[in-house]
Amino acid sequence: MITIYKNNDESSWSKYVLCVAFSNNINKQIYNWQAPLDRIVFDEQMTTGSFHGSFPINDNQRLRMQGLREKGNIRPYYGATNSSALTYTLQVAPPTCIIGVEHEVVNEKVSFEDTVEIIQEDESGNAVIHKQGFMVEEKEYRTLQRWKNWNAKEEFTSRYIYKFLPSSIGLGITITDAYTKEQIDISDYCSW
Repeated sequence: MITIYKNNDESSWSKYVLCVAFSNNINKQIYNWQAPLDRIVFDEQMTTGSFHGSFPINDNQRLRMQGLREKGNIRPYYGATNSSALTYTLQVAPPTCIIGVEHEVVNEKVSFEDTVEIIQEDESGNAVIHKQGFMVEEKEYRTLQRWKNWNAKEEFTSRYIYKFLPSSIGLGITITDAYTKEQIDISDYCSW
C-alpha cells in the first residue's frame, strides 16, 4: 500500500504539505529488484575500479567497500551526493497507484501497482511517523501552486506524475502534467 498524507493546515506547512510513504511490502519489492543491480555495479567497481568508466573508486574506497562486502553489505559508489541510483515516479489513480522505479546507472526500470490511501487532515503529526517516504514541504508546494498547469482538485488523479530523486543532500522533485506533457521542477535547492 502507498499512503499519501496531505496536510491541509497551512499554519503547520513548515513541517510538510505532502508525505508519500510506501508499505514495508513495497519497500521489500523495491529492495529485491535493486539488490542484484547494485551487485553488478559493485562487482565491476571492485574489479575494474569503475562502472563502465563512471563512478571511479580509489584504493581507499575499494578497501572500505571490501570491508562492507565481508560484512554482507553490497554498497556501490554512486558519487559524492548519491547513496542510491534510484529515482521514483508515482501516478495516482485511486484506488491504486503506479510506482515506477529506475536504476539510473544500469538503465533498468520496473513498476509496481498497489492500493493507495489518501489521508487529508488538518494537522501535520502523521508524517512524522513515517521514516521512509518523500516529503513535499511548503516552499515546494507553493511553487507547484503557482504553476499554470496545476489544478489542486486533480492532484491525486492520474493527471500528475510525481518524480522523486533522492540524494544525500536533498530531494529533487518534478511534476509532469500527463495531459500536456509539461513539467515543473519544484525542488527547493536553497535548502540543500
